[in-house]
Amino acid sequence: MKVMAISDLHGRMEGLDPGDAELVLIAGDFAPLEGWSYVDLCNQVSWVRNRFCKWCAAHPSVQFRIIPGNHDLFAQWPEVRAKVSWPDNTRMLIDEEDEVGGLRLYGTPWVPRINAHWAFEEVASGQLAEKFSAIPGGLDVLLTHTPPRIRHRKVDVSMAWNSPHFGSEELTREIAKKHPRFVFCGHIHTGDHAPVVIDHGESQTSIYNVSRLNEDYEIAYDPLRLEI
Repeated sequence: MKVMAISDLHGRMEGLDPGDAELVLIAGDFAPLEGWSYVDLCNQVSWVRNRFCKWCAAHPSVQFRIIPGNHDLFAQWPEVRAKVSWPDNTRMLIDEEDEVGGLRLYGTPWVPRINAHWAFEEVASGQLAEKFSAIPGGLDVLLTHTPPRIRHRKVDVSMAWNSPHFGSEELTREIAKKHPRFVFCGHIHTGDHAPVVIDHGESQTSIYNVSRLNEDYEIAYDPLRLEI
């Protein structure tokens, strides 16, 4: 199956085209966000309904599977995200499994604690371990917003800021247990976009940071395209 994977659009849809992809995967932070007020949430919902959903519906031969990220505040509250009616070819996954064309997918939006103001942010000790323990084995694709924390690799390091590692050790442990074939993530815009391959012996996991934007919120990276 031809797949396009991307993350961290933050509303920047310019020039974004599925091309010949059969499945588009978006690993969170797809909607713009101006603030935390109720009006800002309403504006975000309006953008999702009138911009993003219409873009997905304009490509009826493509399947879209997305997860929210910490900026997609509308998705954290069921009563708010219920205001979005997704097109038939689009599904948002929040700690859920799905199957597309024989591929097993699972999406989870949770991220390590930032400052307690964001969506799907760890707010209690052990919360990430609990959420990520639900990831099933045997997956073809694991879609996460946070990167895992990989020793000696910078998939979760902002190279623009020479930052510490922001990734999740809890996610790293689950990947080591569950052996998904592919992990697509974002969250850290200028993390290393080269694939990180973890060898499990009889299988491998390929991990990709697929953020579209850099730390200045400018378009800097092309979508990842591959066949799975």
